[in-house]
This record gives sequence, C-alpha cells and structure tokens, in this order.
Amino acid sequence: MSVPPPVRLAALVGGALVLGVVVALYLGGLREGDRPEAGRPTPAAAPSPPSRPGAPPPSGMDARTLGFRLLTLADPGEVLAGMDSLARAAEQGDVEAQISLGRIYLKGLPSVPRDAARARAWLLRAAPSHHPSAAYFLGVMSQNGEGVKVDPAEAARWFEVAARGGSPDAMFLLANAYRAGAGVPRNDRKAVELYESAGEREHPAALQALAMAYLYGELGLEPDEAESRRYTMEAEHAIQHRQVPP
Repeated sequence: MSVPPPVRLAALVGGALVLGVVVALYLGGLREGDRPEAGRPTPAAAPSPPSRPGAPPPSGMDARTLGFRLLTLADPGEVLAGMDSLARAAEQGDVEAQISLGRIYLKGLPSVPRDAARARAWLLRAAPSHHPSAAYFLGVMSQNGEGVKVDPAEAARWFEVAARGGSPDAMFLLANAYRAGAGVPRNDRKAVELYESAGEREHPAALQALAMAYLYGELGLEPDEAESRRYTMEAEHAIQHRQVPP
C-alpha cells in the first residue's frame, strides 16, 4: 500500500519527536522525566545540594538525585556547590556522579556552560560500568556529532550496550538504526524485536512505530488494523506517564 511521505516519516523519524520530548525532560526540565531507570526505586525529593565547605560528597543514588536536582535550580551558588560535590564524588569513582556531570555538561545551565567535550569525558569515565545511562548518552552524542564526529556505527554500539542494560530509549534508537541500516546491517526482524522490548517498557515512540508498521504492513509484518489500534491505544496510555530516564 502506498503511504504518503509524512506518514512514513512518523513511523521512522516522527516517533523520534516523542523521544525528543522525553529527552528534553531529562536534560532541560524533561530531558530523559526525572524518574529512575527501570527496576530502580523512585527517589524521594532530593535534598538541597551541599553548600558548606567540606561537606561530604554524595554517592550512589544521592549523586543521582543531586544531579537531577541541579537541573532544576536557578541559584548559581547552590548549583556550583552541588557541582563541586558531584565532581569530588565522581573523582572518587562514583558512577552516578560521573553520569550526572555528563548530563549536566551536555545540557548546560545558566551557571554551567554547555561543554560537550567535558560531558563525553565524564560519560566515558562511567562507561566501563556498562551503566545504561552512560552508554545511552554516548550513543546519542555519536549519533548527533556532539563532542565527537558523527558515527552511526559507534552510536549503534553504545545503544546496544544501553539496550542490554534495559534502556527503552536505547532500544528504540537501536531499532531505528536496524530499520534504516544506519551503522548496522538493515534487519526488520531485529527492529521489530527492539520496538517490542521498548514497548513492553511503555516507550510511546516504539509503540507508535509498531502501530504504524501494523497499519501499513511494514517491517515484514502483515497489515493488521486490530493490532495497529491496540498499539496506538498503548502509546496513548504510555505518553501520559513520564518516561524512564536513560
């Protein structure tokens, strides 16, 4: 069945607009939705960043919640004190602190200039842990050419690491890569499997992609209006909930 270009764009790229909203939640009010990864407990409201000289650096989930907290603060003094605390924890090997610093430098704040090179450096420090957030953002940076040249194969490699760690956002972007043959051999079956895995984790754009594929018989799927409606309804439900951050 012939499909107008805008519709096909919604299936492959347009779904990324939903992801763009999601990513914005974590790195600027919603970019990556300030909730923890799948399987992690939801943190309580984060405490104010430490401002006293000599305050102990955060660790583990404390570093994570402090990182999210800094993205919401306007007071430069509080932000810089929190950045100092995160940096000390990160230097001591705290993976959550390293990822928080990477996210903050990737976005930038009024008192913390955006610095893609520094963001990538902190994320690479966290990469040996195979933490899905570190791998996801490294993949996004390789995909978009932030702090490094555009490299679809490198992006797909990082998305694979993050997907194995349970990141639905990485699953969605890796599915797109297999669908388009960007950095990996084109493989519709693998794309469907990844969309389904992300959809099971209530990823709206992945559910939308499946709905369109069933509607138009794409990705090796037979046209099935009932399945298309089911995935559309699931996408509408999922979009009402905040996404799990990378």
